[in-house]
Amino acid sequence: MRNVPALLRRELNAYFASVLGYIVIMFFLVVMGVSFVSIVGELLSRGSTQLTVMEGFFSWFWLPSLFLVPAITMRLLAEEKRAGTLEMLMTAPVTDFEVVLAKWLGAVALYTLMWAATGFYIVILRHFSGGQTALDLGPIFSGYLGIVVIGQFLIAVGLMTSAMTRNQVTAFLIAFALLFLYLIAIWFGYYFTRGTAAGKVFEFLSAFEQMNDFQRGVVDLRPLVLYASGTVLALFVTTRVVESRKWR
Repeated sequence: MRNVPALLRRELNAYFASVLGYIVIMFFLVVMGVSFVSIVGELLSRGSTQLTVMEGFFSWFWLPSLFLVPAITMRLLAEEKRAGTLEMLMTAPVTDFEVVLAKWLGAVALYTLMWAATGFYIVILRHFSGGQTALDLGPIFSGYLGIVVIGQFLIAVGLMTSAMTRNQVTAFLIAFALLFLYLIAIWFGYYFTRGTAAGKVFEFLSAFEQMNDFQRGVVDLRPLVLYASGTVLALFVTTRVVESRKWR
């Protein structure tokens, strides 16, 4: 594991050395900025409501995730394989798992940094409320925790799809399809099977239901274990896919 820090610096430098990295960041900030303004406008038009601005903001976590995560992860291994740099990288004294882990950590770091930039919205809310409304920081922090916990699992899935192809577009489309199935299809499954045994399974797996708890300030151990286990499994599969080049 001693090579992971050096590999992580390589990944972070790669994000900011290309135009694509800045495009992804700009796209994310524009989408979330528009969403924030829309939520504030909607709540102001309603008047008194039990829904806070940040709860409404966190409820849109799935939208950038569907596009942001595939965009971040599509090049991680697919482009390395296409350009032939993966083989050169593997000639260095590093293990396959170290390479996979560093790429995952780099993507998680970028993802977390982009969401952290939206913390400025809290400052805006505080400023325009004139200090008259105290912000409940507990649900805000747990909401961001939920975004990172769910996001790091989605990134592991995106990295896995990138390992399965040499084409970035193909990696993007496969990752998008898998994330759509997880985020949207499971929620629909829960919606149509509520009150049944299957509904309880869908509820446990639904990122929407888990995010509802996080944004209310409820941090349950079960989703943490679920996403940690899913991440470990996805990284394990990714490592095996990378190792498969030795069997050919």
